[in-house]
Amino acid sequence: MEKEGLDFKSALEWFARNFAVDCRLSFPGQQRRHHKPKPKVIRIDSEARFRREQEFVTDPELYAWFISKCARVSSPAGITYLNAHGISKESANNFEIRELRDANYAFCKLVDKWGKERVYRAGIAVGKDGNTQRLIWHSYALLFPFYEQGVVTYIQARMFESEPKFLNPRGLAKPVFNMDRLRSLRAGQLVHLCEGVPDAIALESHGLAAVGILGAASFRADWVDMFLKFKVVLLGDGDVAGAHFDAEISKFFLDRGKVVKSVFVPKGKDVADVLAQGRGAK
Repeated sequence: MEKEGLDFKSALEWFARNFAVDCRLSFPGQQRRHHKPKPKVIRIDSEARFRREQEFVTDPELYAWFISKCARVSSPAGITYLNAHGISKESANNFEIRELRDANYAFCKLVDKWGKERVYRAGIAVGKDGNTQRLIWHSYALLFPFYEQGVVTYIQARMFESEPKFLNPRGLAKPVFNMDRLRSLRAGQLVHLCEGVPDAIALESHGLAAVGILGAASFRADWVDMFLKFKVVLLGDGDVAGAHFDAEISKFFLDRGKVVKSVFVPKGKDVADVLAQGRGAK
């Protein structure tokens, strides 16, 4: 009211216009004729919802700094994982895969550089009552940065000592991994849509164009436009989730009149497993 110079009713109307707030007044039961009814409840649920939606934001500057401070993969656990998934050392370096060795130390360094609030809002920390306490990645992990036009927009971690195995930033929409690869392809070339980041990197290690989709539920209809000029191959895991991945994403393309090819890997395996077993990218 003070900021906009409005009376009470006009202020409510301002909230209704700008935040889709339900500002209807609710009155107590029967009122005497000669007494003006008093408002009982003013709903501002949409304002609270708006605040929640703005709680986490992607922070490319912070992500890039963090990745630059983490070491290349050298621990036995990390090297074993990459080898088991058909990811060469060269590809690991090209995709800037890093390892998080000491989560507490990393958290302290991030807070010293960027402050607790910014680290929290970047979606990579947890806290209580406004107090940022630690990173969401609380033990040893491999970090996979997502790049778009050379900018780090997201970081996924592969955990080794806890579940879930893959842990993503809080409150952020899941993007496509290796998005920039599409800009290097000509119309009509082949691109593989994989269920996950390691599979995409493994295929790239074998010279095939690939992007990673973080599950069928994360795929958006408007992404189809990015793939229309290419030959598309879907590569889900050899399990129920993989079958769902194939079926759901195929529908997005069929809705646009584009037929895609599906390749199924053996039961219980994923693309990276098959490549690591020396079965080739054929």
